[in-house]
Amino acid sequence: MSSVNTGAGLRERKKQQTREALHRAAMRLYAERGADSVTVNDICAAAGVSPRTFFNYFESKDGAILDWYEEQAGGSLADRIAARPAEEAPLLAIYEAITAGIRRLQRSPTWREYQQLMRQNPRLVPGSVADARRSQALMCEGVARRTGHTADDLYPRALAAAAHAVTRAALAQWDPAAPESDLPAILDASFRMLASGFVLPSE
Repeated sequence: MSSVNTGAGLRERKKQQTREALHRAAMRLYAERGADSVTVNDICAAAGVSPRTFFNYFESKDGAILDWYEEQAGGSLADRIAARPAEEAPLLAIYEAITAGIRRLQRSPTWREYQQLMRQNPRLVPGSVADARRSQALMCEGVARRTGHTADDLYPRALAAAAHAVTRAALAQWDPAAPESDLPAILDASFRMLASGFVLPSE
């Protein structure tokens, strides 16, 4: 039994190493050439794997970057919101789920590199139409699951839209190239403004 477990563990490590190699190759090539000038074949050549192997791990070249970071953040945002303690208010649950994910991401050695890459390649930015809709929908789903609503109800929709707006504002305010620019602190200030009803800050 122990040899079977050892073999399974080695296979999982090998898979993780391959996945990480593809991610790092995509990061490097996107930084060097720009997203539009990189193909899946380019990433595969840089990582030393076949395109068939690539698609066992990621659905697209952008996925080699974006999907990786979703995993590093702790999985689906909807799941993270729904899993927050029941006594937390829904807005606080969204905030805590987002900031917990960011703290996990900040431990990644490529975190700031990734954020700069997003600034240089607009197709990767969460503010893009497709990804913005997706992240807002995940917030809505998470709120609905923890409050007993459906995702079509006004309450989760309105709360998710508001929380998503202040999250995007915080991301726009943050400067990934500046070490002193603290994203969790900016997010905290942004969510506090929302929670207060946007009372005008004192000078």
